[in-house]
Amino acid sequence: MASEDARYRATSQFEAWSFSPAQLAAMREKTNAIARQRIAERMLSSASNPPTSNNTSHANTPDPSGTGTPNPNENSAPTLPDFLKPEEEALLVSFYVSELLRAADHLGVPDEVRATATVFFRRFFLTNSIMTYPPQEMILVALFVGSKAEGRFPRIIEFQQKFNTKQDILAGEFLLCQGNRFNFEVRHPFRALMGAMMELRSYGDIDEQRIIAAERRAHEILLFSPLMTDAYFHYTPSQIMFAALSLADRGLAERLIQETFHFVPPTTNNDNTPAATPLPGTENSGISRKEGGGKGTMTNDERAAIIGPGIRDKVMGTIEACRNMLSNELPERKSHWTSESIFKSQIRPVRKKLTKCRDPDRWNLSELQRQRREAGLRRADSEERPAASNGAKDAGIFGGDLAAGAPEKKRRKVDGSGLEDPFGGPL
Repeated sequence: MASEDARYRATSQFEAWSFSPAQLAAMREKTNAIARQRIAERMLSSASNPPTSNNTSHANTPDPSGTGTPNPNENSAPTLPDFLKPEEEALLVSFYVSELLRAADHLGVPDEVRATATVFFRRFFLTNSIMTYPPQEMILVALFVGSKAEGRFPRIIEFQQKFNTKQDILAGEFLLCQGNRFNFEVRHPFRALMGAMMELRSYGDIDEQRIIAAERRAHEILLFSPLMTDAYFHYTPSQIMFAALSLADRGLAERLIQETFHFVPPTTNNDNTPAATPLPGTENSGISRKEGGGKGTMTNDERAAIIGPGIRDKVMGTIEACRNMLSNELPERKSHWTSESIFKSQIRPVRKKLTKCRDPDRWNLSELQRQRREAGLRRADSEERPAASNGAKDAGIFGGDLAAGAPEKKRRKVDGSGLEDPFGGPL
């Protein structure tokens, strides 16, 4: 049977959404560069082809100079706005993630829905720029899709009533799914924390109140810190759990790691033969083998590679790095993102900049959905026209308009007119 690590490595969360810090930074820079280029092209195109009403609105207005000469500024190239930088986009994404978490609290959704919606939101704005699609509207879309991904199917009208909005949530649903590459499975560290608490209680020498306090604090951290940072892009759910537990109670986290990665391979037994090693979890079943032994067991070297001190030091280093990341956004930082002074000094200037450089063709999700539907209908009509014209081409060869006669033949076949009586003529 495959190990838990092997099963996780087969998930889309690891294969498609796990990156090194350098890879993640490169992706954000690439997304920002592509958005800047495309938005600039659309702005220049709309400026060079203004609506007809704009061209004729001043047709009867007299020329103030009286010379009839055109204004040289009318044909000059339009000035492009100052686009957001990748770090400014990251700041806005963090701000809107905090807004999403507040919206989740308002809805009262379960922890898994809250975390899944946030992961969907962060994934979407990793492959799409915040200058292209409206983040405020994508918050409700992420909560709606996250609820369905976790097996809850709310009504859209409930969302609209809860937030007192008439937003068309379905207009952005396909966009969010497309931006997430239709990867809907998200694994979270909540169940890993439950398993860790059960393991700590099995030791029997740890005070219960200490375990309860550590679990409460670690759970509080898991509901905020990994979602406000890039932890889901860099670490596995179990690593995030250990980092949160280390922030809550470092001693308990280190005890768990020491007990798990404790194996030191012995040299030899008294008879100078390699030591027999049982499989993990089968110490009392008598299943063991010596080096090079039978199927279902492992050698001392194989077991040391899995739960030995070498891998323990590597795991400790990874958990410490994750711990440092989570410590930058502890739950106490909630007030930071809702502070009026922080909003005025950091968020408002960037949002004001965003209003000038947002995509003119994709910011309105409802209008974008309508245009894509019409484009799909036009594409379907254009595909049907060649098929309909084939009947006229065949008529030149076989005679008669075959396409025109087809509906009449179908009608006669349906209503039975023109067919002989299957029971014969009248008696």
